[in-house]
Amino acid sequence: MMTIKKIKIKIMKHLILIFLVLFAIKTQAQQDSPEFRLKMKALAAKMQKSQASTAGKTAGKITYTVNGKTYTETKEVSTAIIEGKIGDISNANHTVSIGDGRTHAFKKGESYVCNGLIVMVDGIPYSRRSKGNVATITFYDGKTVKGTFSGTVYNEKSKKTLPVSGTFETNDVTVL
Repeated sequence: MMTIKKIKIKIMKHLILIFLVLFAIKTQAQQDSPEFRLKMKALAAKMQKSQASTAGKTAGKITYTVNGKTYTETKEVSTAIIEGKIGDISNANHTVSIGDGRTHAFKKGESYVCNGLIVMVDGIPYSRRSKGNVATITFYDGKTVKGTFSGTVYNEKSKKTLPVSGTFETNDVTVL
């Protein structure tokens, strides 16, 4: 019997994959090329593989520090590289996320503005969209992405803005 959390994780995975398919279709819709068909077949294969994987799989981690306290997220950390641009790095529930829902060009060792950051601080969600939020990819080999990030996060209820910095690593990378 599946728990509500597992069902939500499964739904989030499906929604992310649907978003990726729609994005790929939108960007390539006018080009009905054999290359596009191959990408769609590869995406379909990845979707089937993802659906067959076990829930709770640890594919990476996001470690961050806020107010001198360090937090680590290790459940289903993933990202997508679409036509050489990186998407959000996040866990399946998006309770910890580096990015703003858009893809960004990147080069190893160079920072890019990731705008959005979402983290949990003592079980309370903090987030912020800011041009001061940056990420840097320090390693990418087509299978694994590693990097750092920093910026500020905010909680509407407490009205607190907190600086955050951390690292990420995942081998759950979808490349299109």
